[in-house]
Amino acid sequence: MTPFLKNLNAISRGTTLFREEKLKEYGLTGGQVKYLFAVCNRGGVSQDELAKSMFVNKSNVARQMSALEEGGFVRREQSAEDKRVYKVYPTRKALDLMPVIRAVNDEWKLVLCRGLTDEDTERLSAVLEKMVANIRGEEGQ
Repeated sequence: MTPFLKNLNAISRGTTLFREEKLKEYGLTGGQVKYLFAVCNRGGVSQDELAKSMFVNKSNVARQMSALEEGGFVRREQSAEDKRVYKVYPTRKALDLMPVIRAVNDEWKLVLCRGLTDEDTERLSAVLEKMVANIRGEEGQ
């Protein structure tokens, strides 16, 4: 693995572990946070849409939604238009927890960006956005 990919993987894994530690008292795993964030930001999103937007398998989304539903963080409703489709909505419990999750994310960003200037951070953010756009372009082909 190239140092570039190794570093991206380390950041991703570090993010999950940091969230895990900070949010375990709320009954969330580090890996569930990104799913909960997506549902809270896009209530009524289908599991298929979540899979596409998050670059994960549909089975991963289904497993995570089951766990989040068991924890009382989301509710799933079968689509009236297509019975094969489930729409996911955040519960009050999830919405009330979002400020805590945002604070954890802000804290992690401070850890990651320690020693970087605002200009460094802005430039890095722009490059990462381009990389994600590249992934989306590949997905469409």
